[in-house]
Amino acid sequence: MTEHPTLRRNPDVSWRTIEGQSVLVFNREGEVQVLNEIGTYVWEHLEEGAEALARNISEKYEVEFGEARRDVAEFLQDLRRSGALLEG
Repeated sequence: MTEHPTLRRNPDVSWRTIEGQSVLVFNREGEVQVLNEIGTYVWEHLEEGAEALARNISEKYEVEFGEARRDVAEFLQDLRRSGALLEG
């Protein structure tokens, strides 16, 4: 899995967690994205890095580590493509 140490939240995206789900608001576009419980965990713990996120998700949600690694990497890429995360 590729680490994403340079990914950071886009300051133009506002967010709030409500009942275990994060709601991302893309301020410029006026679009909204709702993250499920695991997506919210990733969003709230980005600073841990992809490998630690996968390990923690694997343990917390009883998912095979390899599957968690792939899912975290894909999810981070999706957030980057959507503009929620920026590189650098």
